[in-house]
Amino acid sequence: MLDEHDKYNRYRTSTGRKCMGRQLAGKKWRLITIEMSSQENKTCPYCAETIPAAAKRCPRCRIWLSFRSLRHPLVGVFVVVLPVMAAYFMMGYKLLNHFQMMMNPPPFYSDFPGSIKVLESRMNWADTTDGRFLFVTGIVTNQSSASWRGLEFDIRFFDSNGQMIDAANGRSLFTILPGNESAFRVSVKPLLSSNDYSSFRISVSNARSAKGPF
Repeated sequence: MLDEHDKYNRYRTSTGRKCMGRQLAGKKWRLITIEMSSQENKTCPYCAETIPAAAKRCPRCRIWLSFRSLRHPLVGVFVVVLPVMAAYFMMGYKLLNHFQMMMNPPPFYSDFPGSIKVLESRMNWADTTDGRFLFVTGIVTNQSSASWRGLEFDIRFFDSNGQMIDAANGRSLFTILPGNESAFRVSVKPLLSSNDYSSFRISVSNARSAKGPF
């Protein structure tokens, strides 16, 4: 004869049911069981439907639940889209550098500081249809071994006490060859009366290589 404990173990083994507990009913144990699922389930966090636990994409709301699938859209973004964008960025960066080098090829004036000297200069006042203008004219010389164009001038104006009262930046588009001299003229719209301008100081602050197209 089998006791209740043996019946319990044999019942669990033969039926494949999982016993959740045993309850005493009179003098005998009554088995409380539930069916063991052949496949564990889980709840979709988006639509709250019960779906297979191994599902990587909800079959009902069609939302991906796992990032470990190669078919996940974000995997395609990281694996394909981002590398392609990075490649295009690097290509654009190289093209921009190439364009800048083509527009302003070496040598650079920063490597030849002060190589273009102002030999002489003077201020000239003139009345035009746009008002009274101040023109700074003079002669520069190129003491470097490179040819330059598009000279940029830094001009500072002072009163009779030596205080700076105005400043301007001008540009001339001529080309100056190594060892040569060239005349220049820079126009300035003054802020004060002509009587306030006693002296000035002018220098070449920058220039572009004559090898460039412009």
